[in-house]
This record gives sequence, C-alpha cells and structure tokens, in this order.
Amino acid sequence: MRYIFSTGCLYHLPIEDIFVIAREGGFDGCEIVVDQRFMSDGYLERVQECLAILPVHTIHAPFMKMKKWGTKVNELKRTIDIARVLGAAVVNFHPPAWLTMEINFSKWLHEINDFQKELDCSDIALTIENMPRAGKRLMLASYILNNIDDLITFGIAHNLYFTFDTTHLATFGTDIVASFIKVFRTGRLRNIHLSDFGDHESHLFLGRGVLPIVKLLNTARRLDYDGPITFEVSPGQLPKDRQWLIKLIRYQLEFLKLHTGAIQV
Repeated sequence: MRYIFSTGCLYHLPIEDIFVIAREGGFDGCEIVVDQRFMSDGYLERVQECLAILPVHTIHAPFMKMKKWGTKVNELKRTIDIARVLGAAVVNFHPPAWLTMEINFSKWLHEINDFQKELDCSDIALTIENMPRAGKRLMLASYILNNIDDLITFGIAHNLYFTFDTTHLATFGTDIVASFIKVFRTGRLRNIHLSDFGDHESHLFLGRGVLPIVKLLNTARRLDYDGPITFEVSPGQLPKDRQWLIKLIRYQLEFLKLHTGAIQV
C-alpha cells in the first residue's frame, strides 16, 4: 500500500509547504486537489517543482467552479492533462450534483460508454467517488448516483474505477466495511479517502468519530488491497503550530501502517 496525503487537508498553505509537511510526516506522496490556484499563470510549474519533494500519485478534479476552464467536462479533461504532466496514475472526480443543477454534466456523463477509452485514459485510472448526504437535519442525497449500488453498477457499465470515501458513505448510516468489500470485489477500487465521521461531522481526525476504521484497515490488508490510502481530513482538524502538526500526522500515519500490517508489533 501507499500512504498518501491530500493537499486539501492544508489547502490554505502554499503548495510547497504542504509537500514538505507531508514528507516530514512520513507519507509516500500526495494527492493534489485541483483548486482555483491552477488558473493562475505559473502555478502548475510550481507544483511540478514539488515533485522533487514527493511524488504525486493521485489528482482530484476541482469541485469548485473554475471559471476560466469552462464546463465541468472541460475541468475533468484538463485535470487528466495535469495528471499526465505530474505523473499521477489516478484521477478522481465527483458525480454531478442535482442540487446545484449540473444538468449538462449529468447528460454528458450518461452519454459516455467507455470513459477510459473515450477520454484517452489508457495510462490513467479515472475514478468516480461515492458522495455524501448533505445537511444535518434534512440529509439530502444531493448527487446523482448517491446510492453506492447505483454507483457501482454505473461504473462497471461505463468502464470507470472507484475512489471509496469513508466519511461520505457514513452519512447514509451504512456499514462502511460491507460497502468497502462490495466495491473492492469489483476489481476497480483504485483509492481510499480515509477520515472519521461522527455527530453529523465529516472528515474528522481518525479516532474522533465513530467509524470502525481499524476493522476497515484490517479488512483492506486481509483482502490484499495494494492501492493508495489517502489521508483526507478537514483543515480544522489539524493544529496550526507546525511542530504539533507534524507530530499528529505522523501519529495518524503510524496508526494506518499498524492496522494495515506495514508495522509489525
């Protein structure tokens, strides 16, 4: 397994600082979350220079509007181009959200028969991510393919791979381990977004919520999952003091390695 640090955890910091922190924390590489800074001249070159610090294994397509890039389809295609520049093997994207009226994106999504072929992804695994319910009271299923079974069926039929997000699935009150096994058995699981969940709060520091994270990691080990596990917590879960930040992400990494068998007790 490879243990990856999502740049979204510290999105407020300069990209160079995030890579250095991830390296000092002991991670194998980074997942780049494409954000609005990529619209600035020279920013991709800055990210390329970060490859001297750590490799980029996965790229997350933008979930904020990139006005200069045009449609959601164009955003995804540009993300695939960025992945090739940075040498990433996985590109992840969110399905369309009906709540924000992503109708054209949804129509396009259903028109593609073979994503890997039609988006020229022979060297990249294009993954679709399971999404959460929104809100604390109404808990709306605001994305299409919000049901994990529907997502799996669609992915297999249209030649997509999967990113499995623990905290997103937890918003449905579903057994995350059983669902993980279901996704794993497709043979199409290429990434795990790992964080905890509790009391309607998502992307929590591991151990702050109620999810059976240890059971999930042990299951991944027993099934011989050998893809990336991406540490993806909210920036509010991490301290601002650099010394404590490094200590805490090292602790989380040791926790991951212990329960996936990378550290022998």
